[in-house]
Amino acid sequence: MSYFNPEHRKRKSILPLLTLGTLCVSILYYAFAANQKTVPVLPENAVRPHLVHWLEENPDAWPAQDPIFNPTAVRRIYQRNGYRLLWFDNYNLSDSANDLLKQLTAASSGNPSSMVDYRYHLGYFDRTLRDTPQRLQMAAVLDILLTDAFVSYAQDTQLDRISPKSRPRRGITPVLRDNQGFRMAAVAQPSQRESNEHRGRKHFRGYDRARINGSTPRSRHYSRDYNTDRDRNYSGSSSSTRKYNRSRLNSSRDNSGSGSGARSDGSRVYYNQGRSGNSRDSATAPPSKNSEGPYFEESNPYGSDAYALRSELERLRKISASGRWRPIPPGPVMTMGARHPHVSRLRDMLSLYGDYHGRYSYGGGDPNRFDRGLHEAVLRFQKRHGLKPDGIVGRGTRKRLNLSPAARAKIVEMNIQRREELPGNLGARFIQVNIPAYRLQYVENNRVKLAMNVVVGKKKHATPEITTRVSKVVFNPTWTVPRSILVNEILPKARKNPAGMENMGYRVVSGSGEHLPLTARNLSAAGAGSYLMRQMGGEENVLGRVKFEIPNKHDVYLHDTRARTLFSLTDRDYSHGCIRLEKPRHLAEALLRPQGDWDQWRIDKLTIGEETTEVDLRQQVKVYITYWTAWVDGQGKLNFRPDIYGKDGLSDNQF
Repeated sequence: MSYFNPEHRKRKSILPLLTLGTLCVSILYYAFAANQKTVPVLPENAVRPHLVHWLEENPDAWPAQDPIFNPTAVRRIYQRNGYRLLWFDNYNLSDSANDLLKQLTAASSGNPSSMVDYRYHLGYFDRTLRDTPQRLQMAAVLDILLTDAFVSYAQDTQLDRISPKSRPRRGITPVLRDNQGFRMAAVAQPSQRESNEHRGRKHFRGYDRARINGSTPRSRHYSRDYNTDRDRNYSGSSSSTRKYNRSRLNSSRDNSGSGSGARSDGSRVYYNQGRSGNSRDSATAPPSKNSEGPYFEESNPYGSDAYALRSELERLRKISASGRWRPIPPGPVMTMGARHPHVSRLRDMLSLYGDYHGRYSYGGGDPNRFDRGLHEAVLRFQKRHGLKPDGIVGRGTRKRLNLSPAARAKIVEMNIQRREELPGNLGARFIQVNIPAYRLQYVENNRVKLAMNVVVGKKKHATPEITTRVSKVVFNPTWTVPRSILVNEILPKARKNPAGMENMGYRVVSGSGEHLPLTARNLSAAGAGSYLMRQMGGEENVLGRVKFEIPNKHDVYLHDTRARTLFSLTDRDYSHGCIRLEKPRHLAEALLRPQGDWDQWRIDKLTIGEETTEVDLRQQVKVYITYWTAWVDGQGKLNFRPDIYGKDGLSDNQF
């Protein structure tokens, strides 16, 4: 019998193969899982060569842009520690480091000076600590800067340098040193009898910006709470419109007297003028929740004439012809304390433009060292160009610095033409909105009485340049939705959620003026153009609580907004063409004050509920909506702003 007879061959089982394969897969899985859970261990002496090299052997080789402000104290600390990292747990920041960062952030929050942030290296930490340091050199740099910030903080708090007059009493947080490193330990509040001098010498104290402002804790980056002027407790539900005329205004005046007061600087504050005799005293009555607070009248010179621009044009032409201007080559970000060959070129450029005065010195006269005087010069340049004034020469600041004098001269020429298109005398009272500056100024007798940030149209919905006037002020305005916004934005939302849009005050308006619900049939009629869509006045209205009618063919106006956070941004081109105001109630008070007892209290009362009130302006106030990318302000400083709509005709290679 043959063993190769297929009929007698036995079939082999695959069970052993499956068992072996399953075992191999299990081993690989557990090995991978164990590797994932393994924490990388930072060798104890791995960073010692870096620390010794930077602190002992060659301090000029320090790689970070932030300098070490306390080199002697930092060196002594690491000498006693055997040149080991103090603030790291393997590759992660230790709990002590996180506690220190919180304490430094709290200390900086109550001090507006950018030098406090810089002494504590908070900007460097913000840029660097977004990712966990994976390189030994980076970990060493961070550890040294944390130690340096710790020493600076200890010096500042012990010597009472941080806001000693405005800082309130609070719990004391001393910094202790034990065998395990640096720790933060809280202790009880000192007794009232303990003197400030004794507490300042004995303890290191922390600071809480929220306690200073009387609000909830905030981050160290300043942000205004723009929700304080909202009140959901409506005083009425009627949607009718009241209209004030001259006779009604004269008959509605109160006999309580004027509520204006003089300040020590010569300006005035207007508040609570229109209260009746039965009301509470104006000095003790709290403002309503939707109030912007009392209107403090400014008195700054306006400037902005063509003659000053012509003088600056000649100066720029001379700088261009001299050949002294040289652009700054690409390179690292430069901040105070940095040492780099580009620093000397930056100093020469800012001296040429008049921003660098050379009043301060830092770094022993080294021309390549970013000193205090250069820091102040960069701040002046950034303010003149509408940049964030942080004293850091980054990408945005470098781009504006490298705009040549010849290109600047062309921009000034364009803006001289724009200024000469307006009357030489703009009037005794007028409003100017400068689109590229995102800024509104209300001017009386060539003095700026009120200034505020504004939001203008995005490039596809550019705000037009017009000359008009304010015809009326509308409180709790309604909004008739423009056709383009209706079709592209509102109708899709209304079809998807009609109940939600009705709760926000949207109604379909028939030809007879009747308000209709958002049914499918009514929405189709509105989409076809037979009906209008209107949002009633109230808390949810996109125009906010105040609107200023300025007759023009573009159908744009000045108005309040619910999107208050936009005013804290540097670039504020977000609207569909209208101009959103940061302080609409203050502007209403400034415009209406000459025709009656219009004050904070009266305006606040009109901006609650849902009832619409229209007030005609008896005295004409001109409105100039301009597009000035260069102008000379009332202090004689030449200002530039980015050409957000591309009207200056400069190409990118001219920057």
